[in-house]
Amino acid sequence: MRSFMILLAGMAILAGNPSYAQSPKNPSLGKVIKDLGAVFKKKPVSSSAGKLPESNMAVQVDKGGAGELSAGAVSLAVDKMFDFNNGVAIVRKGTSAALIDPKGNLAVPFNSYDFSYYTVSVLQYVLLSNGLLRFQTTDHQQWGYMNSSAKVIAMGVLNDLADNKRLLELNNSGRWTYTTPDGKKYTPGDRLADINEGIGIVRRQVNGNIITGYKRLNGSPLVTPSFDELYRFSEGLAVVGKKDQFGEVKYGYINTDGKLVIPLLYSIKPSEFSGGYARVVPKDKSAFEYAFINKKGEIVFKQTQADILKYGAFDHFTTYGMAFNMKYVMDATFKLTSKADFFKSYGLPADSWFIGEQNSVEGESNPKLLYSIRGVVGAYTRLPLTGFINLGTGKVVAPVFDLLNVNTIYFDPTAKLAYAKVCLGKSNTGALIYREGYINEEGRFVIIKGEGSKW
Repeated sequence: MRSFMILLAGMAILAGNPSYAQSPKNPSLGKVIKDLGAVFKKKPVSSSAGKLPESNMAVQVDKGGAGELSAGAVSLAVDKMFDFNNGVAIVRKGTSAALIDPKGNLAVPFNSYDFSYYTVSVLQYVLLSNGLLRFQTTDHQQWGYMNSSAKVIAMGVLNDLADNKRLLELNNSGRWTYTTPDGKKYTPGDRLADINEGIGIVRRQVNGNIITGYKRLNGSPLVTPSFDELYRFSEGLAVVGKKDQFGEVKYGYINTDGKLVIPLLYSIKPSEFSGGYARVVPKDKSAFEYAFINKKGEIVFKQTQADILKYGAFDHFTTYGMAFNMKYVMDATFKLTSKADFFKSYGLPADSWFIGEQNSVEGESNPKLLYSIRGVVGAYTRLPLTGFINLGTGKVVAPVFDLLNVNTIYFDPTAKLAYAKVCLGKSNTGALIYREGYINEEGRFVIIKGEGSKW
């Protein structure tokens, strides 16, 4: 699994961590909800409250409302907010936790459960929120999981996420059970590794030998030829390997019926399929350095060493059909566009750059590309600010967001909201003041964290 942290250019020059203050005042009071002694305040916010400062920008950009408050934005009297997970988000106030929905309403009240901090998972270039929320009862006697509809689907400390982060896994005296977020349970008879698309890998020791094979969640084996190496399914195909008569492993692909559909040709293990293509590397690189193949095993794109020096190499396609490197962007038809021309096509300066590795978000219909513009820095933090390009709508949201202590701007596909923050200024003591909360796909805050008590 790859690291999920986003590294911003220029952070290395910071000598220390700045201190933080609460968000600015929001003048109009609204409904107050009391739950078991914990106070949860949901307040409408004036759209003119806490305007963004003019940043010290070498390049002036039209913010277009990015980072401002949307009409009807609400303020929640909470201390911490976390990313949305399939339509709900954990919020904390003091030692209590609750779940909210995309409108800021309580989905699960405070002091009902103690929710564990949830982090968006990354699996092979795909970011996902799984709709599974781990909690502890308020007496701290039991652990469990509920789904995003607040239905408890598992209790007991032995329940844990499977390695695919999409299922719960429970071992009850050798009887392995897998539970989906909607509460459906499967008992395949073996522990399954690398479960994807309803199929996992069984590794069983028999008479001192490791026996491997594929099995579906319902327990039915996937009948395949004999292989020495098995890997997870992706987009309906899985890499398999078998030793030839000389002891060299050759790799190919099987489908979900267990049939070998791309022959055992490759001496170097190829990648899994993503965005319809897989990356293969020849043992003899005299003709080319690497290639992408389609699901028929046909080479559809290849690069020589000279090509790589000129255009840069591409590692993988995202699920929405694009590949990126330091120099170029490539679409699913293998058309190459320089990053300068790509940014200019969205009305951005040619020397803009992408923030971090470009990944896919599972289930997202409008992929977002995080970017920054040279010279556009926070007026108070002096750090590069981040915006995003909505590939689904073509809308460009101006770089106003601060990624300091924020992993990424992750839009939950169900809520269509992302946790984000912007720096509004400094307090009298010199502490940074942030507006933080949840933004919509227009880049406007719809839910913000309210100011804490002064006493």
